[in-house]
Amino acid sequence: MTTTNATGTVWAIFGHRFAIEGADGRHLADVGPKGAEGIALRVGDAVTVEGERKPSEIKVARLTAADGTVHAVTWPAKAAGSDADPAAAIAAAEAAGYRVTGEPERRPKHFDVPAEKDGQAVRLHVDHDGTVRKPKPATAEAA
Repeated sequence: MTTTNATGTVWAIFGHRFAIEGADGRHLADVGPKGAEGIALRVGDAVTVEGERKPSEIKVARLTAADGTVHAVTWPAKAAGSDADPAAAIAAAEAAGYRVTGEPERRPKHFDVPAEKDGQAVRLHVDHDGTVRKPKPATAEAA
């Protein structure tokens, strides 16, 4: 995780995201829907944000207003993923009547599993809890 700070003036607000411009350039900052509930920002406000640098934005962990008020932003825990088992996804697909035809691909909240049933090739979403959902034709883009 790369932590970064940015100081500047809010020049646009988009729901729980806002754009700031300062001496080091423009940044998009995200406080998340829950964080936005406790922070009243307006265009023209001076702020300092600290958080995790993502490719397109800063996921704000702490926002300091011009008057020195500090807002801590808490993010929900990430979906179970490190303990998610591809073998369990395969077993769930097979229990639902599918024949798995390739390796499951891990996604943040599910596995994308290539399979077939009744002669039709599909891609399944198998949640990390084993719920099988969204069979799509295999030619469809995996998501």
